Amino acid sequence: MEVLDLYQGEPIIWNKQNQHHKDRNQVYDAWVIIQNSLSIDFSLKVLKKKKENMMATYRNLAMKVQNSARTGAGVYEVYKPEWFAYEKMTSFLHFVYTPRGTKTTEVISTKVLLKH
Repeated sequence: MEVLDLYQGEPIIWNKQNQHHKDRNQVYDAWVIIQNSLSIDFSLKVLKKKKENMMATYRNLAMKVQNSARTGAGVYEVYKPEWFAYEKMTSFLHFVYTPRGTKTTEVISTKVLLKH
């Protein structure tokens, strides 16, 4: 949770709307701030890998929530993740991250052949 608290405090990294989000030097500096603020010593490479792993899990769970909250779903049918970091990540990523719909490779035919 410490990593997430520090990550949340550096929106230049995760918020694409931040005016400096694409400035590699400023993003790097933000990662160094996180690294230096941690109580455990991690390399930047390990720290970024941990972030990517958490984001992959978050995206997967966010998609499940979105899919279960389809129109007409009852309150008890909406998926509620139990992963320790989901609520924390949703608190700040919800406004900048919207899961994309899944793509299907199945071809659906709309033509119906009628035989007389």
